Amino acid sequence: MLNVEEFVCPELRLAMCHVKESVRIILHSLVVCRSIGGHQPIDPKAVTSELFDIDYMRTDEADFAQDLEQTVEQFSGIFENNLSRAGRAQLIFSFYTTKSRKQSIWNIVVGSDEKVVFEQWRVPVTVQPLRRFPNPADNLREEANLQASASQQVQQALHYVIARANAKVDHLPPPPQTQASYKFEVSFASGDGKGLGTGATILPQGLTSSLSQTMRHIPYIA
Repeated sequence: MLNVEEFVCPELRLAMCHVKESVRIILHSLVVCRSIGGHQPIDPKAVTSELFDIDYMRTDEADFAQDLEQTVEQFSGIFENNLSRAGRAQLIFSFYTTKSRKQSIWNIVVGSDEKVVFEQWRVPVTVQPLRRFPNPADNLREEANLQASASQQVQQALHYVIARANAKVDHLPPPPQTQASYKFEVSFASGDGKGLGTGATILPQGLTSSLSQTMRHIPYIA
């Protein structure tokens, strides 16, 4: 895409039980990084992860948190319903503005506003199989190792998000005049970049899932 600042987070290789919390932490941290300096900035709070030894910032705005949680559930559902190829998928988080299209009869179909994406984040995830052993102590050790590995990977991803978000601000458009913040949309893709749908549906190749509930979102950084 032209004029889009694109970021690819380090790949996360996780046990299925760690996917939701890992994605939750990254999305909340990304949103907070992109919500400083807006007309009506969100009120983030420091929380400790329920699974990992990680403190991070998240919004306490109810509807905002609900939108992010829905994204977390949908992305986890791709793996739970075996929609990904080889246990690999990407979460694609795009910030955009809108502009009016030229007058045309086709606007009845496509709408009068054109979506202009200016920043996109990809979070690649690969689910690791959980090995089981006859000895319960070995199972506990395996689970502890996977959790420690997931915690370290998420910490690295957080460092990447925070560093990149703080370093790259020149491409951000002016804040909208009629609303408090930017809009964003979320889509999912397989490991090779082809679009995925939710539930038991896989979209045709080349299409990106419109799990995009267009959410009201991210304020401008001055």
